[in-house]
Amino acid sequence: MITVRHVLFVFLHYATYTLLNCLSVKDQMYENIIANNPCFLRLNGTNQFGCTSSRFGNVGTLHLVTNSTDLDWLFNEGKADPYTVALTPKMFNREVLQNIELSTKVNGIMLLMNGTEQEVINNDNLQKNGFSPEDTCPNRYSDVNSCPMKPWNPYGTDILLKSWSFPIFLVYDQNTIKNIIDCFTNNNLPLKNQNDQSLCALELKSHMYAAVDSKTCLRRTMMSYQNIRPIKFCDPLGDKNVYWSLKELRPNTPNQSIAIVAARLDATSMFQDLAPGALSTATSIVTLMTTANLISEMLSYNDASNFSRNVMFILFNGEAYDYIGSSRVVYDMLDGNFPNDLIKLNKSHVGMFVELSQIHYDKEVVFYRPMKHNASDDVQNFMETFTKSLSDDGFSVTESKSTFIPPSSLHSFLKLDPKFPGLILTGFNDQFKNKFYHSILDDAENIQYNNDSTISKTIANISTSLSYSLYKFITNSNYNGLKQANSSYVTKLLDCYVKSMNCEIFQSLTSPLHLPDSPPNYYVSIDMITNTLTSLSRLLFASFGSKLISKVQNEEKCLYYRTKQGFVPVWLRGNYNACYSTTSNVTDAVSPAFIIPDYDLSSSEYSTWTESVWHEVQIRMFLRQSLKLQIIIFVLGILVFLFSFIIVKKMYDQSGIHFNNQEVNSVTNF
Repeated sequence: MITVRHVLFVFLHYATYTLLNCLSVKDQMYENIIANNPCFLRLNGTNQFGCTSSRFGNVGTLHLVTNSTDLDWLFNEGKADPYTVALTPKMFNREVLQNIELSTKVNGIMLLMNGTEQEVINNDNLQKNGFSPEDTCPNRYSDVNSCPMKPWNPYGTDILLKSWSFPIFLVYDQNTIKNIIDCFTNNNLPLKNQNDQSLCALELKSHMYAAVDSKTCLRRTMMSYQNIRPIKFCDPLGDKNVYWSLKELRPNTPNQSIAIVAARLDATSMFQDLAPGALSTATSIVTLMTTANLISEMLSYNDASNFSRNVMFILFNGEAYDYIGSSRVVYDMLDGNFPNDLIKLNKSHVGMFVELSQIHYDKEVVFYRPMKHNASDDVQNFMETFTKSLSDDGFSVTESKSTFIPPSSLHSFLKLDPKFPGLILTGFNDQFKNKFYHSILDDAENIQYNNDSTISKTIANISTSLSYSLYKFITNSNYNGLKQANSSYVTKLLDCYVKSMNCEIFQSLTSPLHLPDSPPNYYVSIDMITNTLTSLSRLLFASFGSKLISKVQNEEKCLYYRTKQGFVPVWLRGNYNACYSTTSNVTDAVSPAFIIPDYDLSSSEYSTWTESVWHEVQIRMFLRQSLKLQIIIFVLGILVFLFSFIIVKKMYDQSGIHFNNQEVNSVTNF
């Protein structure tokens, strides 16, 4: 006869077994998806942009969308909502995202970029039509002029500057994409009567703490500091500007004696850790670095010291977000702190400002300048020398007829002085040639880069002509030497700035330190972090024409070595393995909005961009049970619940008999 005691024993045995194996059951229920690139939340003084999930994640039934028919079925016939949509590249566009936003059925999106299925890897539509998530006029609210009738970025979709109500993840791993498609195919097809079958579902977690705008999230952070456990909601965007000069900068610098050659050091995209910026940024950096290296060989430090003029190369950071780096330089100039409070350069010291922007592989260079009919002699002489040199190499060199200045760091200086002697050298006329501006597709393929590519030769020619023009600015005479930029050196630099930071040139400066074997991420990040590429660019500058400090034999002593004014000590590892005195240094690239007391963050004078803090990024795939099975489980749960009451009642009623008998027997046996 089965007694209550037997039932209790069996119940406790299986309960213990279940508890001990609960973790393995959980692991069997969920499959973690490799997806480390979520769309994340950024804010400025008035709005928020990007994506976030709910606090505990967004769950939805998986639906693969490869064409408009799949999307129409989801909107009109899908009954197993909410859904998580897996989009192929050709379906990832503004129109589709807006339709999904208007629908109440979608809880999240995954973009499948590199799959093994033909419909996933077919990017012909994107390659043909272009894809830029940026605005058609980037930084339109911080430029000195309005957006022209023909917008600068004709491929812009503006989705980078929208606040989406669902999380968006990018998935690159081929095996992961295959598993996602297999899960959909094996469980969610056929699409009819989805409620009668178990369905493949996804849980997307990318909850962002910040909300509303930068002003609100910073205020909440300050208020939380009064608590025992403060919470940070967001961080200001920022990093460092990097500069190098042919000879040291001095406090008594003559007016109009410095030529500044500038480029931007950052790019951006929708997704975390993916901002390749090949044509948006990298080609201009490589052109600038090649020029700096060549001019240091054409004019040694001792030769350059014989002239009163100097050239300064600078990489501005955070320019994608309302010109963070260049606006900070202008602010520091006005405050007497650029590059530091001893040298104190200002706009009157600048005789010419030349900016490199989107250098293209085509043999075409276009000038933009704000003062077309009133250019300074230095700017006019530079243009003549540069144009003649490049034309001799078969380039088309023209000056844009546009009265507008394209998005560039020059805008920060023109705000200070509309007559600032600046010009921009670009690879486009009137509109960007770059179809993937600030996109994840702006990579090596976008600049048609290979080990013997046209882009290397093009950059070498531009750098040579630029060096000759700078030589004339400094010496007031033409260069008669034989030195030219080497295309093989340009190729090595492109390897570093486009393909992998674990490249030959960077290794020669840093080994045995391990560098990431991946393309650089050009996103500026937050002000508390110095990006790896920023530090590497500074070391690269330091390798140009610097002086060896032979009496310093270790890195620690090099750090504290006192050089003469205008120089700083830098220890170069790798092939150098020594201490050098260099003019290479950094300045803050954090918006003045975050250092000015009581600054009105709703003002557009300075950049007010921040990045939200988040806790966890995760995607899990699992089977969501059918509606019928869920009802059965619910009913069984109620029955088990009622049955447990019967057992407890039975045990309670017979407790006196069983436990009293046990007590009597124990006493009798004693």
